[in-house]
Amino acid sequence: MAVIASVGTSVPQHKFTQTFAKDVVSGLTQSNSLKKYLSVFDEAAIEERYFVSNEKWFKTNHGLEERHKLWLEEGVNLAKEAVWRCLGDDFELSDVDAVVSVTSTGILTPSMEVHLLNELNFSPYIKRMPLFGLGCAGGAIGLSRAFEYLKGNPEQAVLLISCELASVAFHPFNLRPKDIVGAAIFSDGAAATLLLGENHPKVKDLNRKMVIKATDSKVKLHSMNVMGWDVKDDGFHVIFDVTIPKLIEPFWKPHVDRLLKAQDLSMEEIKHIVAHPGGRKIIEEIERLTPNPNLLQPSRNVLKQYGNMSSPTVLFVLQEVMKQNELEKGYALLSALGPGFASEVVLMEVI
Repeated sequence: MAVIASVGTSVPQHKFTQTFAKDVVSGLTQSNSLKKYLSVFDEAAIEERYFVSNEKWFKTNHGLEERHKLWLEEGVNLAKEAVWRCLGDDFELSDVDAVVSVTSTGILTPSMEVHLLNELNFSPYIKRMPLFGLGCAGGAIGLSRAFEYLKGNPEQAVLLISCELASVAFHPFNLRPKDIVGAAIFSDGAAATLLLGENHPKVKDLNRKMVIKATDSKVKLHSMNVMGWDVKDDGFHVIFDVTIPKLIEPFWKPHVDRLLKAQDLSMEEIKHIVAHPGGRKIIEEIERLTPNPNLLQPSRNVLKQYGNMSSPTVLFVLQEVMKQNELEKGYALLSALGPGFASEVVLMEVI
């Protein structure tokens, strides 16, 4: 098993209300055929979002090199802030034996965690697991890989770091309906999660334990056009199919049932749901298939306050659940969907 010891999150300085974001995109939308899609801003159940870029950035063109430099400068700093908040006063950089880094918005070689290792006092002998291209599922998949590592190294600790900047993928003068939808929901953010193996010496010091019990992965074949990036000379262009919510019942629900059946559990026994809030309609579909829809409130809260930050978002939800003063003991289900089309589910228990 693996114990989730702490979660730290960070967001950049520029806060856009949803009304302001809509006004910015509206000013860039010339044709009436596109303007009708602006209503998605009002229907997204989002109040505000955070970006590393200011209003001017979203109104001007940028090449791939400029977008890369933005990610390198701002993304690494954002990830570093999340790491410090995760470790807090209870843990040291020297406690970390391995690091999993996750991103889909920045291509860095060496990978993101090496940039952090050069700025922070991690051990030079740390094990590295960089993950790229997982999109919104990245936070959940990162937890699964950390869990699997700790099963084989139960005395060690793994730090999961996830950072995404939607800013680098906005193209103001090439707007299509899916770009407007993306502009209405995506945002920037970073999260770090520290996981301890069951034999780690600091496990006994934790007042509250969120333990990963099992994970499962699923990929829907021949669905690569559902979600991802279209890479062009000027950078990433979003692939985002509006049919995603319709995949929840036929694709996601059987996957969840498979994980629970393997552990001899049912949805009625789940006390907490940590679902990546990909969008309002996705949350509503999961609620419809859940015995207690109120369990999706943490996901709604994160969507409302931050929007969809891609891979870190599910870790924001995890933090929202873990910070509850009276966290009910019992099973928790963590879930995220991403490019592939892929589903990752993680069974946890509050003990």
